[in-house]
Amino acid sequence: MSDDSVILVPLDGRAAALPALSVAKVFSGLEGAPVRILHVTEQALPAADLARHLGLRTVELAGASIEARAGEPAAAILAAAGDLHARLIVICTHTAPGSPAAKVGATALSVLRGASCPVILVNPARPLHDWRLRKVLLPHEGTPATSDAAKPGAELARRAGAELLVLLVAASGAANPQELGTLTSPFYLDQPQHEWPVWVGEFLDRLACACPLDDVRVRLLLGRGSPSLEILRVAREESVDLIVLVWKGKWSPEHAETLKAVVREAACPAMVVRV
Repeated sequence: MSDDSVILVPLDGRAAALPALSVAKVFSGLEGAPVRILHVTEQALPAADLARHLGLRTVELAGASIEARAGEPAAAILAAAGDLHARLIVICTHTAPGSPAAKVGATALSVLRGASCPVILVNPARPLHDWRLRKVLLPHEGTPATSDAAKPGAELARRAGAELLVLLVAASGAANPQELGTLTSPFYLDQPQHEWPVWVGEFLDRLACACPLDDVRVRLLLGRGSPSLEILRVAREESVDLIVLVWKGKWSPEHAETLKAVVREAACPAMVVRV
């Protein structure tokens, strides 16, 4: 990773976009990368007027740089992410007045589809007072690909000294992943006091092979039923600060149902990492 990489925060001048900046500043401290605020505009603005146009106070600009680019918003954001070696893009799911809280706007969705780095989705309808990273939730279906993709989330947990909660959901009737090396939840435990600790150890050992867990506090949780409902339940009961969602890149109506539901309903930001 380049030493001059940034945490990229697109702002469109609406107040609804500003929660992304406060979240980005926390990641900036953890990653040791500066915040770069990006405004995409059709009309060039003098640098002195840009902060005022975005509704930013001097204190909000501390530790951040700011620039404007012309063009179509999503394309300009993705181009800036490439030019600036962005480690993360932090963006609100929607900012337009009257947008339903459940909506992922067109710009955020295009950025999500095109980004080569993890994207942090922040729902501006959810309160994020004094947001900090204390608990990170990683839903997992037992595949090596998910373990590998989860590295950025585990690394953030390590740097923050946060607890990493790994959630494996056993969904009735769901087909098991076919990926070689997958370890799914046990169907039956004859002696749970002996077999469950062994199974947990095996699962975490496999996770650690792809996703280093040194100096990370890890807890494995087992849920059952609807994956999205279980993720939301655990996030709520454990007061989770960030949910790490591994995504295969498809957003059609029959795909990404869990991701869509979690982003729509969760009270905390979600980190989306492409497989």
